[in-house]
Amino acid sequence: MSKRIKSLESPWRFWPGVAILAGAMTGYVLLSWAHMEIVRQSVGMEAYLGDGPRLPPGILIIGQLNKAVALLMAVAIGALLLHRRGPRWVGLVSVPWRWIGLAVGVGATAFAVRLVLARLMVVAMPDWMAFMGTPFALGDGHSPGMSAGFLGMTILVTPFAEEVFFRGFLFRWMSGNRPVWLAAIISSVMFGVAHILPPQAISAALMALLLCWLYWRTGSVWPAVAAHITNNALGIGLGLVWSP
Repeated sequence: MSKRIKSLESPWRFWPGVAILAGAMTGYVLLSWAHMEIVRQSVGMEAYLGDGPRLPPGILIIGQLNKAVALLMAVAIGALLLHRRGPRWVGLVSVPWRWIGLAVGVGATAFAVRLVLARLMVVAMPDWMAFMGTPFALGDGHSPGMSAGFLGMTILVTPFAEEVFFRGFLFRWMSGNRPVWLAAIISSVMFGVAHILPPQAISAALMALLLCWLYWRTGSVWPAVAAHITNNALGIGLGLVWSP
């Protein structure tokens, strides 16, 4: 059964929450800088911007691992360990299976909206087509291990890390210090910005509003994780089917 904590009360006051957020962003920026240096000295930045060869799966895995490590370490150390709080405070609690089923539908709906937005963006701004291609293809001579690693990071690890941080910590912290609707909007915009590329950022921010609702209604991060996994799995699947 869901163990929703009343009104998503936050165990973190305003300034400690700012410190946790700053720690996560600092760690991510430093790891990303090191990652960009690897890209620049290997395949070149053109590949990262969609105007060159596809990035090797190892590079893609490192990039996603950097984000997961930075976000989860900030939550584990800054939000939980230093404040002597248990995992339930970031939504790591059980939830009825009907919410997981609903979440899968939410993820599929968010993916459909993402496709419509992508189409509209390409019509309005054709130059954005360069950002729409998949960065990875199974038929590019990659080893099964590398392919499995990339798919595992994209479909499982990244959604879990992002939901624990953006919904489990960020949205909960903000909603405990500001109105819930404002916390949902601000944390969703930040989630979108974290995806950097404009087409991805807009669709991610819109999906995040739905993920905040799932977390607010259940007090559990697992429905949001299920929706996020569904969205990513559909995106990767479609990208692999369409990739040349």
